[in-house]
Amino acid sequence: MNTKRILKILHVFAWIALIGLSIKAGAIIISYLISLGNEEVAKDLYEGMNLIAYKQNSLVHYSIIVGYRIIQFSIQAYIAFLVVKLLSNLNINKPFNANALKWMQTISYSLLLMWAIVVAHNIHVGILEATQGIKATLIPSEFVLIAGIVYVFSLLFKRGLELQYENDLTI
Repeated sequence: MNTKRILKILHVFAWIALIGLSIKAGAIIISYLISLGNEEVAKDLYEGMNLIAYKQNSLVHYSIIVGYRIIQFSIQAYIAFLVVKLLSNLNINKPFNANALKWMQTISYSLLLMWAIVVAHNIHVGILEATQGIKATLIPSEFVLIAGIVYVFSLLFKRGLELQYENDLTI
């Protein structure tokens, strides 16, 4: 399988991820709004996300915890959007360009932001578990490693862009 075909397949997967994550963020927003009037909805907010204990304890904490999730999925959708842009405009003959570098850096910063949101969520539910006795549902936070890897790739892209520019000047 050649590189162009692989990039096209990845482009399709990125679009699927973008659409799926956007639907997920939107579904959580709608479910949250419905749950404000119907407490039963908080038992299965979205795909088994049971936040009824938080809602029964405090509407403010419930809203903040749902907000963390909405922000998390929105950032993931934004990252998928950036990947779509990156793959749409990637020229395999001259892969090192300023736009690709900008998108890769933005992806790494977005992953880092998502990690910070997840850490804030996990600290928040941990405090609620300690003080209110509500069983904490933590979100995995491996995003910092992924953000670091993408950032290193963006640095490599930056160096590749510099070398490509120098090479263009010598020709």
